[in-house]
Amino acid sequence: MNQGDRLRVTILDVPGDVLGGVMTMIQDLTTGQSGFMVASAHNGYQTTNPNTCVGTNFSFHPEFDTAKFGNFTSWAALQANVNFSMELGHFTPGAHGDNDSDDAPCFPGPTVAGCFNFATGGDIDFDGSSYLFDWPDGTRNNATSIAIQSAKGGGIGPLSPSDDTGKYDQPFPIIQIETDVAASESTCKPNGVGCVVPPVGAQFYPFYAITKNGGNDDSYDDRENCTLVFGNFTNPDFNTFGRDAQYGASNLYWFFGQNSSGPRTNPCIPHPKDHDER
Repeated sequence: MNQGDRLRVTILDVPGDVLGGVMTMIQDLTTGQSGFMVASAHNGYQTTNPNTCVGTNFSFHPEFDTAKFGNFTSWAALQANVNFSMELGHFTPGAHGDNDSDDAPCFPGPTVAGCFNFATGGDIDFDGSSYLFDWPDGTRNNATSIAIQSAKGGGIGPLSPSDDTGKYDQPFPIIQIETDVAASESTCKPNGVGCVVPPVGAQFYPFYAITKNGGNDDSYDDRENCTLVFGNFTNPDFNTFGRDAQYGASNLYWFFGQNSSGPRTNPCIPHPKDHDER
């Protein structure tokens, strides 16, 4: 894959306890190349005994067969069901490293010199490049953002296959915006106090946005054609959901280190009815 390529991602379940498992396929629509993997016992995927750390070949299948709200992975920091995640804060380029205790270990390259935090998995004082204003902003003066859109029918969110036809034409009507950055904040307490976005010490924290014609204003009738982007969008052509306010407050019911918008209506429902889904 190359910067700027258009990708179609398909995730589905392949039956079988040895050869089967969750299959992920990526088709690069720009180059014409494609590839896939199956998380199967045959391919060497393993489950680990938590008491002995012994691994056993295992075929991974979906835990739930519906998209009902509440079908979350119980041991995760986020309420993850079908989700897309932007990972940041794990790496600080050498030019930004200030030799704080959380910066080590640092490496000279060979491609980009930088520092990783293996102990906590994040830049706990939020001084790294992830927390600067250097994010896509929709202008030609900056990098372009990742752009996420349903492959069929526009809009955002994946499409599930219909039980009746097998075609991918069932959109997700509910979304939830989350972050667990608060779990790395020294100010974040179990009662939710100090669990803030952006975190203390950060100059900036990136947020999701969509094109305005996919927003919540009923005067727009082209909602299915909007695209989800990520960065620093201030242009009125984008609906930013309140910028960092989109992440909501500390989710004490689930995990105080998670900030969540809570369930909200998908503002850009895909409409694949007129498309060939096979």
